[in-house]
Amino acid sequence: MRSTLEADHDILTVAVLVENEVLGRGIEAVLKRVPEVSTVHRCGSREQYEALSRLGGIGLLLVAPAEAQWIENEDRAAPGGTYVVLVVDEAATSNVARLASMPVDGFVSQQRLTAELLSDTLRRIRHGELPMPLTLTRALLARVDEPGSGTRTRTVNLTARETEALTLLVKGLSNKQIARRLTISSHGAKRLVASIMLKLDSPNRTTAAIHAIRAGLVECD
Repeated sequence: MRSTLEADHDILTVAVLVENEVLGRGIEAVLKRVPEVSTVHRCGSREQYEALSRLGGIGLLLVAPAEAQWIENEDRAAPGGTYVVLVVDEAATSNVARLASMPVDGFVSQQRLTAELLSDTLRRIRHGELPMPLTLTRALLARVDEPGSGTRTRTVNLTARETEALTLLVKGLSNKQIARRLTISSHGAKRLVASIMLKLDSPNRTTAAIHAIRAGLVECD
C-alpha cells in the first residue's frame, strides 16, 4: 500500500479537481470538516492539478468524471503516490462500465457526500478496499448477466493461492481480511491481489471481480 495513507491517523493534503465551481466549493467545504484533512486545494483544470502535484505532498485527489478522462490512460491514477477518488453522480451512471474500469482507488457519491463518508472512504482505502456507492455496485453486478456483455474467453492461469484470494476478493473482503483468512501477511495478500488484477487485466478490484465472474473463475453467491 502506498505510504501516503499508511497510517490510520495521517493528516492529508487534498486536491479537488472539479471544473464546476458550485460542486467544487461544496466538496471543499465538506473536506474542511474531515479530521484527516489538513489542507484543501481546489483545481479547475488538469493543468492546475499537475502544477500543484509537482510541488509534492498531495495525499488524495478527489476528481469528477468529466475531469478524469486523462486518468484512464495512466499506468497509475496519479503521480507521487496520490490516492484518487472519483466523485460520481448516482443519477447519471449509464456508463457504469467505463467508470468502474478507471484506475482509481475508490468512488464516493456526489449526492451523499459528507465528512463522515469521506472519513470512512479514507479508512477503507487504507485497509485495501475499493469503496463504491451501492447504486454503482448494483449496476455493475447487473451487467454480469446481461446478454452480450462481453464474457471473457481469454485463458487466465491463476495459482491455487491466487484462486483462494480471488474468491475472497469477489466476496468483498479487504486485503487485511484476505490475509487473516489465508493466514498470510498483509503484504502477502496485497501481492496476491496485485497479481490477480494484472492477470485479469483489471485496473481495480471491482473490475477484477466482474471479470472473474464472467470468465467463470469463481461463482457469484
